[in-house]
Amino acid sequence: MVITTRTLIWGLGISIEQLILILCPTFLIPATIFLYLDIKSRGRSVVQPKGCKRIGVHAASNISDEYDDHKYAGGVQAGTEASGEPRWKVKALFIYPIKSCAPIELMDSEVEGSGLVWDRKFAWAELLKPQTRLNASEEEKKSVWTFRTQRAPGYEKLALVKPEIWISELDAKRDNSPGEGKGAALVIKYPHVPSGFLAPLDRLAISWGLLSSEKSFQVPFNPLPDYKYPCEDVVIWKNRPRWLNYGVHVPDDFRDYLGVKNPLTLFRVDPASYREVYRNAPRKENLGYQPSVGFADAYPVHLLNLASVRDVAAKVKEAIPNFSARRFRSNILLTGPSAYDEDDWKRIRIGNEEFHCACHTVRCRLPNVDPDSSERHPLEPDKTLKSFRCIDDGDPNNACLGLMLVPVKEKGMKLQVGQGVEVLKRGGHHYIKT
Repeated sequence: MVITTRTLIWGLGISIEQLILILCPTFLIPATIFLYLDIKSRGRSVVQPKGCKRIGVHAASNISDEYDDHKYAGGVQAGTEASGEPRWKVKALFIYPIKSCAPIELMDSEVEGSGLVWDRKFAWAELLKPQTRLNASEEEKKSVWTFRTQRAPGYEKLALVKPEIWISELDAKRDNSPGEGKGAALVIKYPHVPSGFLAPLDRLAISWGLLSSEKSFQVPFNPLPDYKYPCEDVVIWKNRPRWLNYGVHVPDDFRDYLGVKNPLTLFRVDPASYREVYRNAPRKENLGYQPSVGFADAYPVHLLNLASVRDVAAKVKEAIPNFSARRFRSNILLTGPSAYDEDDWKRIRIGNEEFHCACHTVRCRLPNVDPDSSERHPLEPDKTLKSFRCIDDGDPNNACLGLMLVPVKEKGMKLQVGQGVEVLKRGGHHYIKT
């Protein structure tokens, strides 16, 4: 006797229609899951602007050997080798397009009166209620956009936000550096942290490689001529410039990544309105222009000596075994001078370009954040630095490491990895707070 499928179904006492209703969910659930993952992965694909080239070092970093104390813990005498190579030289160059986010490493860079081109043109800002006196006016009580950095609890996650700058192939092929290309795009990548009731499914998909472990979005590096961005006040230290609110480009889930409850946005420096720098900076009547900055804390360029970092690293080795110079977020990282030789530099030449050494770099607790994991150490290196690097009587309660520089020219300066460094003048420093 031949037993057919229909015979088996009759034996179960159910109809074919009932069997279909039972089996359909079994097949539909996995089909629905894969459709969900496909749609989500397409919506989160990595942005790569067409016809553009990403700037920066794409091979091994120039500081991939930074932990080699045999090479960098000590110092060498200034001068040149028999081969003509300088003994004191630029080890690496970094820019930080978005304040407090990951850097982009360069082989060369143009330098302007406001710092390295592309550096610190953007920053995140949170809408916060100001701390005011009891009898403050309603206007004074209004919430204001306030810049945020890794210093603030929760914002250490910015260390894992990775900006990329893409310029047109035409600009990239020019013999001279293209500067800030008009059509440049800023691609912002950040970790994909699953949330919501489908989070377990997302985590499983990421582990299987079905979903990307990062998300990304794109903003124009320079303001679009056909789009009028809101020009709003943003508080940065004691300044309150009116800069461009780029919030229209920021996806809602970026705030979720940071865990921020208040409104969050991305500000861009208005190209026509930089913050002028005074304090320890040379004046216009002596320099020919007044130095300025975008979202940099205080001065256009930050210089760091790798030997100084390695000395600090030796002192905090037990707490932080792999202590990177990237914690200090410098623009120029030098090798050659012995540790802290830079403390009394007043004027230097790098390659063919000269810089005023405006003041010591006074350190905050931001270097406590690990740039690779975004984990914040509760004490180090802040505690160790304050134990022996409170060297400036202008701010005797805070440690110093590195120097803040001002370019001698407002335009036309260039830096390159491998260029020699020469000290033209030495002298004392006295940090001016305000």
